[in-house]
Amino acid sequence: MSDNMLTIGQLAKRAGVTIRTLRYYDKIGLIVPSDYKEGGHRLYSIDDLIRLQQIQSLKFIGFSLKDINNLLELSVIEEHDLTRSIAFKKRELIAEQERILQMIDQLDHMTKIITGYEKIDVKLFCFIIHSILFEEENLNEAQEIGSIHNFRSEARVKIDQAFFSMFMQLKKLVENDISPESEEAFHFCSQLTNLTNEMLSTVEMAELKSALPFDEFNILNPLTDEESTFLRDAFAYMSKKFGSQ
Repeated sequence: MSDNMLTIGQLAKRAGVTIRTLRYYDKIGLIVPSDYKEGGHRLYSIDDLIRLQQIQSLKFIGFSLKDINNLLELSVIEEHDLTRSIAFKKRELIAEQERILQMIDQLDHMTKIITGYEKIDVKLFCFIIHSILFEEENLNEAQEIGSIHNFRSEARVKIDQAFFSMFMQLKKLVENDISPESEEAFHFCSQLTNLTNEMLSTVEMAELKSALPFDEFNILNPLTDEESTFLRDAFAYMSKKFGSQ
């Protein structure tokens, strides 16, 4: 046995792969150990290391393991095969880049919404995250820059900040045991109504209709039962008060 032989662990470390990967490659005949030591432990040569590096290179640009096995039996590769695989890999990376940039935008958006609050209600924050991800998955990706569904728009930031503030106020009212028939509750409902009307006035009817089929699946609720009851009773009181005028 040559001193230059590598154990499976040494080869894995040199190439930056897992031992499990090397065992799988051995199983499918992609890279077979050059020798074995006592006990059946795999040993690899420098040529095996070179082959593994070739496998990694071809795998990086999108060739399947089956294709790689065939290609390594050849001394040359057709230019158009390489170009096609490189172009495919490039498209994959661009798509991944867009996904990462979108996630960064979402995180920036979340930060802007919660800035200025010393303590954040966990249920409410989870609702925000879920809503953002829900919109990204279900609404048209080609929303215009000014659309409220576009997290890069200032209009969307202001609307979400305002609604978050209203939710926080609602939780504070209930926490402080404020009556739903109080002036504070009446003022809160008036603000929430005005904000909702303002938001709806900025939404195109097509956008609103596109969102409606998905609403039933957005089941996360940021309110407790007590908060929901307070909100219902407060709006009932407001309606009654306006009706008596």
